[in-house]
Amino acid sequence: MPADVEKVQKIFGSVAPASLFRQFEACNDSIANAWECSGPEVGQFQFFQSMSKAASTTQLITELRSSRVVEDTGRRVVGWSTLGTTAVITVVDNDEGLVMQQMVSSDRVDPEERIYELGLAERPSEEPEEAEETNA
Repeated sequence: MPADVEKVQKIFGSVAPASLFRQFEACNDSIANAWECSGPEVGQFQFFQSMSKAASTTQLITELRSSRVVEDTGRRVVGWSTLGTTAVITVVDNDEGLVMQQMVSSDRVDPEERIYELGLAERPSEEPEEAEETNA
């Protein structure tokens, strides 16, 4: 793993799994407390280290009608917001003030499916459906 990617993984390990960081070829830190990482298979991601950005992003994801929440533990919020056909997939660690985002085209990519594919959240359990089938 390149040294620049390793540095970003050490800071942002709570918002994304190691499997995602392994797919990055490089991370650019041209803005203070912000990094842009990319890899040919996963695309481009932005990482921010800011308590105020974490707070405002959490508010955006949890309160806007154009946003969907996949996971919300208080500390960690995972979801996406849409504007037209652009979706911004977001993971926030409120305790550490960390934010990770990826823009995708929602007419080509299902943002919720992408969240699960990247390992950013676990799929909901299928148990309720299985229970219904057992009782039928």
